[in-house]
Amino acid sequence: MKPAESTLHPAIASIVIVLVATAPALGGTAAPDTIEYTVQDGDTLVKICAAHRQLTDHYSLTELMTAIRDASRLSSDALSIGQQLRIPLLAEREEPRVAEPVKAGHEVRAIYLTGPACGVSSLFDRVDAFIGAGGNAVVFDAKDIDGAVSYRSAHPLAAWGEGRAAPVIPSLDDMMARFRRRGLYVIARIALFLDGELGRNHPELALQDSTGAAWSERGCAWIDPENPVVRDYNLTLAVELARAGVDEIQFDYVRYPTNGWRGDWAGDLEGTAARRRTAISGFLAAAREQLSGHRVVISADLFGIMAWGRVDDLALTGQHVPTIASLVDVICPMIYPSHFRPGFDGIRQPGDDPAYFIGEGTRRFRELVAGQARIRPWLQAFPYLVTAYDGEYIATQVRSSRAAGGDGWSLWNPSCNYNAALTVLPSLVGSQLAAAPPPAAPAPRPATRTGLRPRSGGRTGITGMVNERSRSDLRHQPPRRDDRP
Repeated sequence: MKPAESTLHPAIASIVIVLVATAPALGGTAAPDTIEYTVQDGDTLVKICAAHRQLTDHYSLTELMTAIRDASRLSSDALSIGQQLRIPLLAEREEPRVAEPVKAGHEVRAIYLTGPACGVSSLFDRVDAFIGAGGNAVVFDAKDIDGAVSYRSAHPLAAWGEGRAAPVIPSLDDMMARFRRRGLYVIARIALFLDGELGRNHPELALQDSTGAAWSERGCAWIDPENPVVRDYNLTLAVELARAGVDEIQFDYVRYPTNGWRGDWAGDLEGTAARRRTAISGFLAAAREQLSGHRVVISADLFGIMAWGRVDDLALTGQHVPTIASLVDVICPMIYPSHFRPGFDGIRQPGDDPAYFIGEGTRRFRELVAGQARIRPWLQAFPYLVTAYDGEYIATQVRSSRAAGGDGWSLWNPSCNYNAALTVLPSLVGSQLAAAPPPAAPAPRPATRTGLRPRSGGRTGITGMVNERSRSDLRHQPPRRDDRP
């Protein structure tokens, strides 16, 4: 936010802001790392912070308010006309630069960041540590499944989340500028058709159950992918983000619900699969057209199980891999090992076999896309259902993806905790890459049935993956991710 665009009282425009080092201070001469401000009629602490945040290099309003309270010895937020405030500046710091930028031809090495994580200055400590280990990209939530838009969108349907009067990211332009100075490749994630805010505020836009109520999952509503209002809203967000300078728009929850909704049953499995496939590909085709005038990459997050090519999975999701590959630049499969049921493909404990699932899943996706799109898998960076989770667990996934032809990778941790990854990433990037031992070729596995009807036992499709609702009380269950039914 530029100071001129703030809601500061008009009278403040005539006030001269002076470095405290050359002006009277509160009880003496102040350090030169603050500015002095005289409170005017109509001022509030929030307004003053909004007008001066970028002048101070503070990232969030909350942090600047705290700094002003401390520097000015305020016992409350009540202000009086003529009162002198100290507005602390931040000392200049040398920002790290990405050593191997994506735009120079290096693979994407990304971490996922929630919207709230992007709203506080500790964001940059986290990002800088990742850069120091060899990372070069970030995926941030522009809109997650709760429907809260993380930045200040101009679309009338945009909401900031329950209890919030403003979006969590204080300034999208400021955040992008800080990412740019670091040389990061920036990916904006939009969760499309599971949207709590839209379902709550506009239930008429949601898919309906037999009683006419919005079809829900995890407290959020499934929104109709074919509704033109829904499409316009999400496409507007994508265009806004492209104009803000992100490098890539990533669509998540680009599918129909898999938790039992049958409101569009076409009479048979194949017919339902074809109808949903048309709806999902229709949205992506519209996105491609809308974004064609912007220099932005388009990607889509798909269920990892789609690599196994079962028609019943397609009938549930509408995610037909070859068709989607013709409409996007990158497919990002979510092949988290822990999210396949015990016994899948003959593996007793999938969470403990990352080499197979990442390698085999990536290989299968590459075969399905037939060169139409790049494959960049999401990797498991959380300990859920893993016997020994550590940096080597992540390193195994990275090597397996590379050996199978993956074009970069992204780490998913719902708490944005990547400490385990930081211990091994330096050995996986740069000049040491050639020395990294490749994984052994996956051992042959029992063939998976690919019939057109759901199996009565030994489930291997989406219904054979971890059911989040039945496991929601597990300690390490990653929340809000389109990787489980």
